Amino acid sequence: MRFLFALLLILSTAAAAMAERRVALVVADDDYRLIRPLANPVNDGEAIEAALKKFGFAVVLETNRDLRRMRRALDDFREDAKGADVALVYFSGHGVEISGDNRLLPVDADASSLDALKRTSLPLEEVRDAVAATAKVGLIVLDACRRDPFTASAGEGRGATALAKDVSDKVRPGLGRIGKAENILFAFASAPGETAADGSGQNSPFTAALTKYLGTDGLEIRSVLTLVQQEVYDLTRGKQLPYVESGLPQLFFATSTREQLPERERLLLAMAEVTPEMRGEVERIASDADMPLAPLYGALISTDASHLSAESLDARLREAADAFVKVRSEMKVLGPSDPQVSALRQQAQEQLSLGAPSTPRGQNSPRPPASTVCRARR
Repeated sequence: MRFLFALLLILSTAAAAMAERRVALVVADDDYRLIRPLANPVNDGEAIEAALKKFGFAVVLETNRDLRRMRRALDDFREDAKGADVALVYFSGHGVEISGDNRLLPVDADASSLDALKRTSLPLEEVRDAVAATAKVGLIVLDACRRDPFTASAGEGRGATALAKDVSDKVRPGLGRIGKAENILFAFASAPGETAADGSGQNSPFTAALTKYLGTDGLEIRSVLTLVQQEVYDLTRGKQLPYVESGLPQLFFATSTREQLPERERLLLAMAEVTPEMRGEVERIASDADMPLAPLYGALISTDASHLSAESLDARLREAADAFVKVRSEMKVLGPSDPQVSALRQQAQEQLSLGAPSTPRGQNSPRPPASTVCRARR
């Protein structure tokens, strides 16, 4: 009887999710005419489109649109998707903050002057208004540029080429805080005013993580974005930390099953509870050892720090760093001439870098609550 009840509950939940009307507008710009073009936004947009379709979204993809076409796409979205249960707008491309006003840049954006930039950019407020008029649950995801608009040199971050010096006090790198996100969740690729990476592969780190975790079984969207946040933070070694402002009055699940999370996902969620001071300590030790962050966070979270002094905790982290460096060195000399052994070694190195335990004890030992890492004695 209990099994039958559970089955009916699962089926009814799944049916409710399927009955939801989910709509998305995906805008990706990289072929800029007057400012520095980008490498990955269109790839990012296509990846997001494919991911959203898996979870029941009706998706419209717009690539390399000028301001007129971007506004038309928003107008069409507002009308065609009206009355939806969930509305999502994703943008990948350039973006800046001008005097506290967040703006997304279409491919015809003109950065030759402040007036020209205002005239040829799309205020984020217009996107918010379109989403708010469309659905009960609104999501705005911005994998927009964070590169200093005054820096002309090309680099890993996304951003416009140099602007005139006389507007340097008006235009800020990246996008600013929303402050009042009523009924809408905003997800930014990095913290306000910080740089987001374009990525060395086909996708940016933020979009790669988002497509990876969007459909995580049984997690609502805020927990999913915590996974995305910590994945990007870990893989960029602390250089990029996505930022979320949520005004959602209710939960939104991309999927509705309930399964135990894998070790990696549990580690990422626990990492989000670590104090900023402890984050700084982990980042410093990882930098000294030239190693990823995740193995140190794994050691930190598996340690009951409530009875440890700051010095003892530092020693514990350095011990974990030394152990990682030792294992990494040993792996480098394992059968380099054997392709099969080399592939297995590469796989083991990747898992170790992601925080996979190096011993059976570490894999099976229970972990105390992550909050214990906040209570080390000073």
